[in-house]
Parts: sequence; C-alpha cells; structure tokens
Amino acid sequence: MDVNPIVILGALLYFAVIFYIGWYSRKASMDASDYYVAGRKVGPIVNGSALAATYFSPASFLGLPAFIFILGYPFWWALVGIIGGMPIATLLTAAPLRKYAPTSFTDYYADRYDTKWMRLIAGIPTIIGGLAYVILSIIGTALFLLAILKVPFWISVILASIVIFAYIYYGGMVATTFSTAFQGFAMTVASVLAAVYVIAHYGGLNGLSEAVLANSPTFFNMPYVSEKASHPLMASWTGVVGFFFVWHYGFSAMPYTVVRFFTSQDIKSARRSVFWAVLIGGAMYAGLIIIGTGARVLIESLHPLMQTEGIKGAMDVLKHMKTAYGVAGASVTDYSMIAAMEALKSPFLLSVIAAGGLAIAMATAAGWTMVLNVMLGRDLIGKVFGSKWPEEKPVQTTRVMTILIILFSMAFSFSPPALVLDISGAAFVVILCSVGPPLILGIWWARATTAAAGINIIVMTLLSCGSWMYAKAALGSYHWFFLSDPASKISTPHQFYWVFVGFIFFIIVSLLTKPCKEEVIKKYSLDIRPEY
Repeated sequence: MDVNPIVILGALLYFAVIFYIGWYSRKASMDASDYYVAGRKVGPIVNGSALAATYFSPASFLGLPAFIFILGYPFWWALVGIIGGMPIATLLTAAPLRKYAPTSFTDYYADRYDTKWMRLIAGIPTIIGGLAYVILSIIGTALFLLAILKVPFWISVILASIVIFAYIYYGGMVATTFSTAFQGFAMTVASVLAAVYVIAHYGGLNGLSEAVLANSPTFFNMPYVSEKASHPLMASWTGVVGFFFVWHYGFSAMPYTVVRFFTSQDIKSARRSVFWAVLIGGAMYAGLIIIGTGARVLIESLHPLMQTEGIKGAMDVLKHMKTAYGVAGASVTDYSMIAAMEALKSPFLLSVIAAGGLAIAMATAAGWTMVLNVMLGRDLIGKVFGSKWPEEKPVQTTRVMTILIILFSMAFSFSPPALVLDISGAAFVVILCSVGPPLILGIWWARATTAAAGINIIVMTLLSCGSWMYAKAALGSYHWFFLSDPASKISTPHQFYWVFVGFIFFIIVSLLTKPCKEEVIKKYSLDIRPEY
C-alpha cells in the first residue's frame, strides 16, 4: 500500500488550519484569563462544537468502531447513553459551575471543602485519568499519521506528539477552544461522509445488513435473545449496562468537559453549548456505528491486502499492519476503522477520515493538556505549595507543564497498555468514582463533608485502579469482575460498578463526619444552584 498524494494533501490542509488558529491567537493568550479560560467569551455554537470534539475522543472515533468490530454487535445504546448524558450535565453541573465561574477544575474542591489540600487530593485521579487521555490521543493521532504517511508506528508517535504540542504551546485555551470547535465540525463531517459511503456501497441499510449477516451470522445477537451471543461481553447484561452507564454519566463530571463550561459567556450560553454538543456529537456517533457495523465485511471483501498470500480474514490484515509498521500492543485493532475506509479505495474519503481522526485525537489531547497544565502549574505549584512563579509568569508556567505532559505521554504511547476505548474507560471510572461524587453532591447536597471528599477520592482511586490492573493480571482481561471465579468470569466493562460504590461510600462517610461551615455551604452549594 503506497502513500497517496490526495490523502497527504487533505492532512496538510487540516494542519494548515490548526496551526493558523494557534499562531493567530498567540497574542490573545498572553493574558492569564485568556490562556486559562479564553476570557470567558466563547459563544454556545463554538463551545458546543469544542465540547463534542473534546469529549468524543479517539476512544469514540477509533474505539467505538473497533469494539463493534471485536464484539460483533453494533451497540447503538452507547449512542443513546452518551447523548442522554449530555443534557443531564446542564442540570447537574453546567449552569452551577458557570455561575460559580472558577478558573481550574480543582477550584471547586478547594472552595466547597474549605481547604487548599483538596486541590492536591482531587488532582491525583485527575492526573492519572488526564495522562491516560493524552496518551490515547497521541496513539490515535499516530495511527492516522501512519495511514497517511505509511511510516513506522514509533515515528508516527513522535510526529503526533510534536503537532499536538505545537498549537497548545502557543495558543492556550483560546487556540484550543477555536481549533477544537473546528475539529468538532471536521470529525462529524468525516464520520457522516464515511457512513454515507458505506451505505451507498451496499445500496442501502438493508443491503449492508444482508452483507454483514452473510459474513457474521451472529452479528446482531443480544444477550439471552439467542443461544450464542456475538461476544462474551454481550452475553451478560452487565456488559450492556456497563458500557451504557459509563458514557451516560461521564459528561456531567469529567474535567475536560467541565472546564468548557468555565469558558462560556454566561449560564444561558453554557446550557446552549450542550445542545450543540448533542447535535454535533450525535451525528458523529450515528456515522461511527454504521462504519463499525460494516468494518469486518468491508475489510474481508474489499481491502487490497486480502489479495496477499497468507491473509484470510480481517484480523490477518491487522496483523500484517502490526508487523509491517511496528504498531505496538493492542492498538493495531484500533486500526480496523481506518482499514475499513481503505477498503473502499477512495483517496478522497480516506483524506477526510484522516483529517477527522486527527481532529478528534488532537482536540482531546489539547483539552486534557490544558486541564493538566493549569492544575499542575497554577493550582499545585502555586496555590498549594506557595510558589510565586505561576502567578508572576502564568503562561510560561503552563507551557513548561505542557512540555512535561507531552513528553511523559509520548513515552507511554510507544507501547500502549490496551485499546484506546479500554484506556478511556479505565480513566473514566477512576475519575468518576473518585472526584465525581464530591463534585455533584457538593453542589446539590448540603451535607457533603470535607472528610468524605478526601477519603472518597483516595479510597476510590486506589480501588478502581487496583481492580482494573488485577483483572488484567489475574483473569486476563480488564473486562472481568476482579472478585469473580476465573472459571466463571463476570463481565464488567471498565470496572464501572465503582461509580455506584463511590456515591454510596461518599454519602455514608458524609453522614458520619462533621459538616462544612454554614457560610461555605451557602456560598458554594446553595447560592450556585440555578433557578429553573
């Protein structure tokens, strides 16, 4: 498979727009307020597109089609879950946090729980999850650069790290917001256009369904509907509920979406941003489900490598890519979405998909890097440990943090520990079960206590990280309940049950510990609740 000039041209045009935004906005980012929260001047359409692009990471663009490819089931309820969770965010966090108007994700924890050390405690799972997202974003960018340039994977990782770093370094949140809004549009156009190509190739949805069933007879089998489910994770309702719930709840409490509410013009704008995020993200997800549904049959019937001696199926195509380009770990399975687009033999389509993939990967990396560099520099070095450096030179501080974050993440991207959707799911659960309850209940429940917040974050971080790693080491997969018998494994995608445990644990500890001061509760709980 050779490098195609049309695909390269599409990528170059995309990079030209992104770098122009970063360079043009550099002067607007010399002020700390602009660099941290874009001056709180972002309108709902731009912010909504940026919300969608940041939240729907490579775990969506590559991971959703890859999981459909692996599981043999087009889990459309993932679309329902994630889109259903977005409007809930307007009720739970969007309006209250915009009314409160912090600068950093950890500001609320320090103020609501009345101690600067909550910045450090809340920062622990945020750093773990944030670095995981930057890593998977570098991996996603690298896979698309591999598809464009046909270079070894390690070279793609280095190039991906460089391009992500460049425009964050100069533009801060101003460049990140506007470039991410453009990326949100690009990823949606790419997904919808690819879905149209797939449907058109088979002459409609019925033709696609017939082709898929001819290739994989159990493809649409759900739990308990038939004797054989398409995949073990689909053989249990815990698998279905787990995937649904993890994505449904995440939009309300994930740091990289929460900070987008800080950049909006006002409360009304924060609410409207979610509407546009639903519209843009929903269209993208619908396209991705169609792409994932057709991936295996497209690869096995049309991909050029199927003509190569020794290649008999889609997995053989991916193994060839792994060997030929040195794709490390499980990440080659994430390439299945790109391979399906290659099978349609349209350089124009591949150029659009490559641009869309680069867009979503770079958007998520940028969003999380901004969360982390503000938290590490302004919050921890400055407000917790008392250094004057972040206050005197805020932009310089965050740029140094950006360098460290990208270098660290790049080092772990050469050999990914799991599929991008698995990395994302684990990061989701670690953050949501630890800092999620203190955030949401801190706003809506006056009885939430400082002791409960600190204890919950530490305990749930240890439990969620530990169970994920133990399930892989002892049972062979991140998707098994860590206390189950190896002979009768229970599927629990991303160990999602810890989110429920976290809320219950937080409530119990709050009821047993000393409440916060009345003036603190009034200012950071009662007063920021919007009037509906």
